Amino acid sequence: MKLSKLKLKNYRCFGSEEQVILIDQLTTFIGNNSTGKTAALSAINCMFSENSNDRILHRSDFHLPKNILPDEMEQQSLYIEAIFEFEELQSGSNGGEYAIPIFFQHFVVDNPGGLPYLRIRLEATWEKSNTIDGSIDSNISYITCPEFAEIEEGNRTNASRRDLDKIRVIYVPAVRDPSKQLKNASGTMMYQIMSSINWSEETKGRVKTKIKELNEQFEGEKGVSMFGTSLVKQWKTYDSDERYSTASLRFNSTDIETSIRKTEVVFEPTETGKEYTIDQMGDGLRSLFYISLVDSILDVEGQMVREIETDPEHTSFNRKPPILTIVALEEPENHIAPHLLGKLVGNLKDIAEKNNAQAIMTSHSPSIVKRIDPENLRYFRLDRELLASKVRCITLPDEERMQDQYKYIKEAVRAYPELYFAKLVILGEGDSEEIILPKYWEAIHGNTDVSGISIVPLGGRHVNHFWRLLNDLEIPYITLLDLDRERDGGGWGRIQYVLKQLIANGYNKEELLNTKDGILTDAQFKKMSDWNVSDIVTMQTWIDSLEEYNVFFSAPLDIDFMMLEQIGNVYKRTLDASEGPRIDIIQKEKKKRTLITTIENDGETHPEYETRIQKDIQNTLKEEGGDGHTYSPEQQKLMVWYTYFFLNRGKPSTHIAALSQLSDEELKENVPPVLQRLIETADHILKGDKNENCAS
Repeated sequence: MKLSKLKLKNYRCFGSEEQVILIDQLTTFIGNNSTGKTAALSAINCMFSENSNDRILHRSDFHLPKNILPDEMEQQSLYIEAIFEFEELQSGSNGGEYAIPIFFQHFVVDNPGGLPYLRIRLEATWEKSNTIDGSIDSNISYITCPEFAEIEEGNRTNASRRDLDKIRVIYVPAVRDPSKQLKNASGTMMYQIMSSINWSEETKGRVKTKIKELNEQFEGEKGVSMFGTSLVKQWKTYDSDERYSTASLRFNSTDIETSIRKTEVVFEPTETGKEYTIDQMGDGLRSLFYISLVDSILDVEGQMVREIETDPEHTSFNRKPPILTIVALEEPENHIAPHLLGKLVGNLKDIAEKNNAQAIMTSHSPSIVKRIDPENLRYFRLDRELLASKVRCITLPDEERMQDQYKYIKEAVRAYPELYFAKLVILGEGDSEEIILPKYWEAIHGNTDVSGISIVPLGGRHVNHFWRLLNDLEIPYITLLDLDRERDGGGWGRIQYVLKQLIANGYNKEELLNTKDGILTDAQFKKMSDWNVSDIVTMQTWIDSLEEYNVFFSAPLDIDFMMLEQIGNVYKRTLDASEGPRIDIIQKEKKKRTLITTIENDGETHPEYETRIQKDIQNTLKEEGGDGHTYSPEQQKLMVWYTYFFLNRGKPSTHIAALSQLSDEELKENVPPVLQRLIETADHILKGDKNENCAS
């Protein structure tokens, strides 16, 4: 038995549009603060908590719609619905003898031969009344019609608390005292296990005898006797109630039941030779131990179930454990050192893999998120228009049809989990954008982290999948791609690719393909990649139009070449006098090894230099690229330096060395125009002044 869906309507920050949250074995809720993650965990706790106080609804649990003041609301209704599936039926195994009979008569089947599932719904109505908090009526019931059908009164069957207690929620809030949790939540669980052991009468008798002997030894001590006598004497002067007339000291409990209540975990042996208790642990270790203890108890309860199913007459315990335990843990990263987070996630995965348990956690930590499969993430966001929370799954390419893309995107989002928490994502081609963009942004606007920007190098050929992902999550984004003019697939091919992906992501095709000569036909659009690469003016027109959709191009080649054009002298200043590209020049029938810098400064013409330029044009534009005829003579010369700096050396270190030589003022004076426009667009988005065509 597993929780598969949680449905929420008008509960706390969830509005009138029903939100369906899919639940896996180990599910992680992510999103920014105040987006509904805690509310979703609280909803599960409200239905199945062992603590009756957690199941009480308050006025604040009912959603307050936008533009309505609290005093203006007359009535509000909510529901929380949990849907459970039975994997034991899906797999055809013999398991489930313990779980299925309890809920069998409430199963729902959508169609003949379909797998049954269980619907449990909490419905409540708040109405304004004479009391300050108003009146609340609530009911929890089984829903016996399919999900797609409208619920009628005859489809509701009252759910008894006795049955619901077979589903247990262990809820650990974000603000917690690990020591308190161990003494209360897990302490109660420990007591339930220990007190339900089928102790033999012989063991009970021996324990009682030993405790009596301990107390006799205890009272025989002179100091204890003196203190006990004084305690009795003084107490009699204060109280005359016969029930409490005689006070005595006891070393410990008088029977096994009382001793169980005082059971605690100690750690031994240690280097110091003494025992250590949980209270002596640090907060982080206590948090880890708490999860470990829950894991142990669930393991024991699983063994209980197997005993009940295989040999009910000879069980080790005298109680029936819950059928399902849902561990709901908020922000597990609290109190825990980063290097221990992997162990914590591992513990939660161990819990989730048990037949009688599931785990749900919330997190703001990229260290946690990157350890979770993207399929198991649920993204929460606040709809600013409605002031209501919405929940989405993470969209990945189809695993069967696009296996390579699926693997790449999955690993990429795990490598850059901070994009889920960003106010704005800037997608770039690679490492260069990750270094250059923050430097310019920080020079103009300050730290990117403070601004809420995540710059993610995800590779140009997969950018369409990230557009789909970010569109689904409704996270604003800007894209910076390389134009790669005259490279294979670049230029018109790159523009065509972007247009295709924008159309695939729902943008208006006619608007995108509209030109001064009319809208491109499908046949014309199909041949765009073969258009004349020399028509730079028309190409620039298309580049300008795509900036309206927040797609920018590093032109004419890539961001590395663009930076050389902008501040090439700064890159050259990073070199020592003996560094830089060289060529052999024939002078007076002798070869002379000469720096390119020397030749450029002298302004002399050398056939060897011209040959080198042509060679590096080919290196830059790649084997299947063009001959560089669309580039100016100065740009062609820069390709010698492009080859030296970015094809023969590391791009990141080269950019870092150059940019570190410039002050913020110098950086602001030397921003490439396309990056200036990109930064201005990002600033507008962060301020809420969004272009009507931009992704949001």
